[in-house]
Amino acid sequence: THRYYYENYNVTAMNLPDNQRKLIIHLQPCKGVVYLFVRKTRPCWPNPYSCIDLERNTADRNACSWTHFMSVIDGDRDGAPTLFEVPLSSTKYYISVFAKEDDSRYELTVLADVGAYPRLSDFGVLDASLTTQAMEVNLNWKPARFFPEGVSEVKWYWIYSALLLDSDTSNSSSVFLRPGKIMNTVCGLANNTDQEFGKIAPSRACAGERCNYTLDGIITNERYVLNVVAESARGFKMAYAGVVVQTDWKVAHSMIAEADSDKTMKVTGAVCGSVLGMVIIGYLWMIKLYD
Repeated sequence: THRYYYENYNVTAMNLPDNQRKLIIHLQPCKGVVYLFVRKTRPCWPNPYSCIDLERNTADRNACSWTHFMSVIDGDRDGAPTLFEVPLSSTKYYISVFAKEDDSRYELTVLADVGAYPRLSDFGVLDASLTTQAMEVNLNWKPARFFPEGVSEVKWYWIYSALLLDSDTSNSSSVFLRPGKIMNTVCGLANNTDQEFGKIAPSRACAGERCNYTLDGIITNERYVLNVVAESARGFKMAYAGVVVQTDWKVAHSMIAEADSDKTMKVTGAVCGSVLGMVIIGYLWMIKLYD
């Protein structure tokens, strides 16, 4: 367990309207399972061991002592990030980050200037579609927003792409992909990709309520994970939900091809062409806020 202390005596922040006087606490796992526990005002750190028994592999959130806000600890969201946006009603916050494995890694952000942090519309859902060019995929998303407005704006959208192995599967709709390979946090994407696929300014990527980016060099009959990270002018980053795409590319000659699977198309006569089918599996990152 790592312990952190945060205090804020900024009079300007305390005098903001209620809907702007907030505190963002964001725990992003890079690898493994980590839980966030927060207590305000009283000088005592939350004790994760009061409600988590690693030997029996059990957890009871109702038994957690000295805790006002906490992650889901029942296993349903192991590997998922935790984000709280709570009223800035105290000057002192005591934070405990608990890891289930010794080699877990994470990033923790605590920010009272909430207008500097990018927010994702529609839970950060991404869409992917084919282009008119072979082996290209068009990725599109809604622009990140800020509240209150005018504090910051998007500086870059970072695009990530990674080839998946056959063993790369997800057992939970809340985790993308799994605790050992997290692809919907900023540090998780950095850990599991050699480098970003590219970056693009919002002035080039976005028109109205949609942003687009075209990825080329997609290999046929392979699965890819694609994701986007929004970076604000203040340097804060937020990852979108991510999407998995699978492509199958087949060339049909001037003969009848018998369909022996769902991925084969029948072609009759002198028709010669190519078929590119895509299966897109979207994962929603659902953020639960606890008062």
